[in-house]
Amino acid sequence: MFGLGSTVEDIAKQVLLLHDDGILVFDHNMRVIFANHAAETIFGYTQRQIAGLPLNAFIPDRFHMQHGVFVDEFAREENRVKYMGERTRKIIGQRSDGSEFYAAITIMRPPVSGKPAYVAIVRDQKVTTDNDRELLRIAATDPLTGVLNKDEFSAIAEKEALRSKRYSRPFSVAVIHLDALEKLNEEHGYNVGDRALQWVAKICSNTLRNVDIFARWSGPSFAVLFPETPVNGAEIIARRLVKMIADDSFKHQEQEIKTTISIGVVGYDDRKTLLDEAMRNAAAALSDVIKAGGNDVKIFDHSAGT
Repeated sequence: MFGLGSTVEDIAKQVLLLHDDGILVFDHNMRVIFANHAAETIFGYTQRQIAGLPLNAFIPDRFHMQHGVFVDEFAREENRVKYMGERTRKIIGQRSDGSEFYAAITIMRPPVSGKPAYVAIVRDQKVTTDNDRELLRIAATDPLTGVLNKDEFSAIAEKEALRSKRYSRPFSVAVIHLDALEKLNEEHGYNVGDRALQWVAKICSNTLRNVDIFARWSGPSFAVLFPETPVNGAEIIARRLVKMIADDSFKHQEQEIKTTISIGVVGYDDRKTLLDEAMRNAAAALSDVIKAGGNDVKIFDHSAGT
């Protein structure tokens, strides 16, 4: 079947090189140390370009944090092979030109001596239609504001909270509420409420840091998770947002309309908590702000429970 002079290592290398699926091998720093011809073709790199690239080069920016958490957890699992399609969300790859594609990916953590290595077997799902791209967008985002939806936020933020808990790193959560939404609709018409939500989402998205996770939570509310950020750092950002909204206005049917937001913030350091508790406590702090008239920030007091 194979030449008598062939060694198992030679045969294995040829299989890897000639396989139809893309195969990437990463070192312990998550940089490429091997890529077969199919991987180069799928991702649009030459052999010279792909060598040494970081894992994030093959993933859209918006998924970097989510994927980092996933890889970190996989490194600590007993399972050495995992098909990523088992997750609820679709897997997206990014080519060298920035274009995206659906991918079926199997990751492996082969038992090797010394430092760990990771293998990714990638199959381009050949999704090219505009309809499929739109389905992907809808699956992860809120259709009104274009930011992450509640399900996507929960999936990403829960893992970030778990990682913070594991390493005793601080994180903070905020719930942002658009004040007087019903009043806006009564005075200016129903559509103005939607316009206000879109405006707030845009300002928040442009103001928050790249590492922060921002989403539409429900109704007039948004949620933010601030990774590796103590509560005083989250409070500074929250107060900046409140001031920006209060000092600005948006146009609707030739009218300049002003509104305000209220924010409840909670911070954790080494506390044993999960996302649902954090969201409840941030919402409790927010409730106090709204009762006091809104347009302010309240920090949840762990000692008082509010």
